[in-house]
Amino acid sequence: MHIYRCEVQLMENLFFASREVNNFFQTEAVIGNYALAYALGLCRAGYHNDSEITYAQDLEKLNEAGIYVTPGTLTEKARFTVTRFNALSDSYWYQMEQNAISVDRERIFNPRLKARATNFPQIGRLKLLSIGNKGVFYITSRNEFRVPRYIRLGKFMSKAKISAYKQNYREIRAQDVSYRNYLNPNDLPSDTQIGMFDLLNIRPTPLIRQVQLSGDFYELADVDKTLLPAGMQFYTDF
Repeated sequence: MHIYRCEVQLMENLFFASREVNNFFQTEAVIGNYALAYALGLCRAGYHNDSEITYAQDLEKLNEAGIYVTPGTLTEKARFTVTRFNALSDSYWYQMEQNAISVDRERIFNPRLKARATNFPQIGRLKLLSIGNKGVFYITSRNEFRVPRYIRLGKFMSKAKISAYKQNYREIRAQDVSYRNYLNPNDLPSDTQIGMFDLLNIRPTPLIRQVQLSGDFYELADVDKTLLPAGMQFYTDF
């Protein structure tokens, strides 16, 4: 097993629609491990999608290859940028219809020509993770893996820099280990016992941190002697 500690630094503001409150769209101070798997090029989503969720098919290939990516946890206090957006029409005339903008004045006189509803917001505010935020995540791989230097993340394909360090480790079994970084609880082995934890309830799967764990670990030879839970793999029984 090869283990890599990956330090990520944001080169551009990063946006995920982690939480939506009316017309305020917020990014939580975390990078999900599904997002990282796609950004690293381990999974590839189709260019066209008919509203089909393909996590199971995509992530199962990583399980077969023996590759796993943990969620990304910020290592410093999160810094945010709040901005506004306006996607309304720039035309001389427009009218707000039922969840849609109409720019055709003929629709006023013909009720059958209603504008079709749209499934995206037209005005609102975005809360993004600012440039310079730093975080860390881990990759475990059965075979040696070359971690890319730069990746694209989020709705706007924001640029991020990665510094990867291969880790020496030993396998141990321990009780009541405190793990502070984010984990995907669905991905832990079934024989790992989970104690107290802090829950971050976001989609597509909730994450936990500051968790008490008992089970098998990789003790990394880094400064902190990190105990990384062993045997994690992507949950695909959606």
